[in-house]
Amino acid sequence: MIRELLADLPKARVFLTGVGAETLPGGLGAAGGLGGLGAAGVVDLDRDLLEPPPVTERVHEVLVIAGTPADLRRAATLHKLLPEARRVVVAVLDTPASHPAPVPTPTPAHRWRSLTDLRVHRPKDRVWVVDARFSAPTPAGRTVAATARAFAGHRLDVIAAPAAAIAGVGSADWRPGDPNATPAEIGGPVPERVGAPGGDVVLRTLEAGEPAPRTPVPADPHEARTPVPAGPNEARALVAWTGDETPVERPTSRAASWERLGRPGGAALPLADPDVLGDPSMVPPVDERLVNPQGFVTTPSRGMASLEERDGRWSVVLDGRLVTAFAESGGVTDADVSRLRQIRGLTVDWRHAHSGPLAAVRVLAGLAAAGIPLVAESVPRWAGALGAELITLVTTDPDLSDDLRREEHSVRLRRAALRTHGVAARWEQLGAPAQAPPLTSVLLATRRTDMVGFALDQVARQRGARVEVVLALHGLPRGHPDVARAIAAFDGPLTVYEAGHDEIFGQVLNNAAARASGSFLLKMDDDDWYGPDFLSDLLLAHSYSGAQVVGTVPEFVYLSSIDVTVHRSQITEQITSFVAGGTILAERSAFQAVGGFRPLRRSVDTQFQEAMQAAGGQIYRTHGLGYILRRGPAANHTWQEPIGTFLRRNRDQWRGFRPSALMELDGSALP
Repeated sequence: MIRELLADLPKARVFLTGVGAETLPGGLGAAGGLGGLGAAGVVDLDRDLLEPPPVTERVHEVLVIAGTPADLRRAATLHKLLPEARRVVVAVLDTPASHPAPVPTPTPAHRWRSLTDLRVHRPKDRVWVVDARFSAPTPAGRTVAATARAFAGHRLDVIAAPAAAIAGVGSADWRPGDPNATPAEIGGPVPERVGAPGGDVVLRTLEAGEPAPRTPVPADPHEARTPVPAGPNEARALVAWTGDETPVERPTSRAASWERLGRPGGAALPLADPDVLGDPSMVPPVDERLVNPQGFVTTPSRGMASLEERDGRWSVVLDGRLVTAFAESGGVTDADVSRLRQIRGLTVDWRHAHSGPLAAVRVLAGLAAAGIPLVAESVPRWAGALGAELITLVTTDPDLSDDLRREEHSVRLRRAALRTHGVAARWEQLGAPAQAPPLTSVLLATRRTDMVGFALDQVARQRGARVEVVLALHGLPRGHPDVARAIAAFDGPLTVYEAGHDEIFGQVLNNAAARASGSFLLKMDDDDWYGPDFLSDLLLAHSYSGAQVVGTVPEFVYLSSIDVTVHRSQITEQITSFVAGGTILAERSAFQAVGGFRPLRRSVDTQFQEAMQAAGGQIYRTHGLGYILRRGPAANHTWQEPIGTFLRRNRDQWRGFRPSALMELDGSALP
């Protein structure tokens, strides 16, 4: 495929990411030779961080070749380094089937007005090519960034605060998919951007044993800054990139490789000290927009595999055969995760570890964030950067042969990994101000006096999230003894709205939403059970899916009239067309954009979701282990399915009340 691309663009400037230059045909990637293919130049963006191109630089064609969509997001971070061109071709060689076609969305901004032709095609299985032609020279990086965004379903790019300048090999790993990042030279200064410094914080990566240059502050701020080599005994702090701040410095994966640390005298290096490498902030973050639980398989078709060293890289081996090998840097891609979805779990073999301690931790963090079940008898001291919670989870002994226990273990792993090793979390660990968690307004409508207390108790159980409640008493008096006691016992922000008995259900919900102040709206039912992490899991799924609506399906159902709990067969962790009405979490702006709920007595949840999809919004279904639907006689519910519906297509069925372990409930939870 690469040869065909090069033949079609014989004079293109070629940029690679996630694809080694040694893979190019005809010696094109070899030092000093272009293999006779006539390319204008080849740059490996993973190894050769360029200086921003001069304004006068022009090339006719640019070809960007990425191994996977996750690799392309790193190129999007570096998009300002690419020159202008009249033709830009972006090729991704290994795309999981779950990704949508990468059709960029042209806008009047960013010089898309000069677009004359746009072709998106799949020449081979798993290969996507975007070919854009312009009537005038156009920044090639903007096509790259738009294509990376298209692979993620055109979700708004998540840009962690503060604005960052990055320098050094592999520094893009610290801001994956951040087109707002500003690449800089390793010696500084940070380039200006629209009259201000290009970054508020500088992160640069350093190779071991190579003293970093320092940039003295001139008396005249307009005077040129000349990098000065640091002396052997001088600290490596870079002085005044953008003011008085010192940049954050992190070692490259090569600097912390076993090869370097194992050399004579390597034991005396600072990076050989497990306490130095034992903090999660030493490891590049997980790109959770692409490496996440989406696509998790609840009933895998393949057995346990081993995570072990092969040819200097950590690899997954099943029955003696290689399934996937991870990058030398330890970065886990969406394509890696896709190959592992049908595997029941991974046993970690530490005896012959990966290329280095940081790379090893990075692999485990990425796999855990994707929900791949991991187990190990122990974790070596040098892998402390995993974080205490992940270490504890990996060394537990779950029964992975049981599908439910396996999924519970996966959910715990993904929670810990995403909250410890995600991009925003990592930058908070590096000193960025912690962002205030969003406020979620729970819309709780009820006609039953005896369920008000139970429903408010389910809200009170929620942890790890900021919550307020708008209680819509649908035809109930606030002064009823049961209602009054429940309201008095609730310890949290609470707004009570008394709706008339004859008011239409959909309008009652809309009136409740009008009284809410949160940036998220969560519709909860008054008789269902919600685990303590139910809301925080929905918010986590929102952060990695980017969908406007998140929820789950009634995977666990308690049939109260016959005292039976069923565990239904459901496909979760995917973009979908339906989630259960009692689990709908919606962005407030998206809720308002579709006019809220229709003024109907029934089917308000279904109609809301239909409207969301018609408007171009997305609905994401996360795991269902933190929610139990209570089902009594059909006449007592707005969703009037007969009880027999819930006795078909079940994975398990038990007599009595049997919640998932993640619910943290027992039989005493029955009211």
